[in-house]
Amino acid sequence: MTEQGIDKASAFEAARARLVALAYRMLGSRAEAEDVVQDVWLKWHLADTREVRTPLAWLTTITARLAIDRLRHLQRERNARATGWLPEPWLDELAPSAEELALRSAEMSYGLMLLLERLKPDERAAFVLHEAFDCDYAEIARILQRTPAACRQIVHRAKTRLQREGAPLQRPDPAEHARLVERLRAALETQDRAGLVRLFSDAPEIVSDAPVHAMCATHAELLSIDGMLGIALLNQGEIAALLDVSTSGGRIVALRIVTHAAHLQSVQRRYGLPAVVRLLNTIRMRKPLSTSVTVCGDFPVDVDA
Repeated sequence: MTEQGIDKASAFEAARARLVALAYRMLGSRAEAEDVVQDVWLKWHLADTREVRTPLAWLTTITARLAIDRLRHLQRERNARATGWLPEPWLDELAPSAEELALRSAEMSYGLMLLLERLKPDERAAFVLHEAFDCDYAEIARILQRTPAACRQIVHRAKTRLQREGAPLQRPDPAEHARLVERLRAALETQDRAGLVRLFSDAPEIVSDAPVHAMCATHAELLSIDGMLGIALLNQGEIAALLDVSTSGGRIVALRIVTHAAHLQSVQRRYGLPAVVRLLNTIRMRKPLSTSVTVCGDFPVDVDA
């Protein structure tokens, strides 16, 4: 395809959702993914594309390479942090955008995303491209500038390591998972400590991105995180934490608690107090409100209990 034959803006927009999904799976951060894709657009806009036959392949290659470089930098930052780091949860929209649909087609559980942090950048890229985006080894070889045989070995090594470290081989039954998450939500709201204990396996994994001792919340709501039901803890309308829940054999085997403000920004805009205020303002513009709504109540969530 010649440069004259490429509508650069249209080609980029057609690929954008896939590029964001790929960068997010690589970096574990929506903001970082969007920054990488913006850099890809700048390179695409300035590139001589006369020899480009397949814009999507070119854009995918540049996205993966930029994400690898960015991940190397981020991993050094994350390893230097005093507290732990968790990937940013990707909350599923009720009305999915193109990015949401692209991400769902490259579905990975949040637990697997967490384990991907233990892979080297090249290993993570090869694994994500092969397992989530159905790229063959020849495509991966062009992106990583390796041989197809080497890329096959990289993916095999990554799979072996992830399975050894407990990566879930398949998602749990959605109905059973939903029942357990709802019981967890109810137990948190009612402070049913005995009920909480019964929900967990004998040796559950509990991970947080910050030291967690006690957390005040007024409400707990169910929401979808990376295609599976999770929980948002709210305090006076503000989302204080997101709980990703892993289940197996009718018990909760892992709980990841995301409290980092940067990782809650996007969910605050869509589900927290700012979203409620926008909704009420929209209603008020259409019709004056005759009643007022008060949110009150407080219950402590003590994860060490």
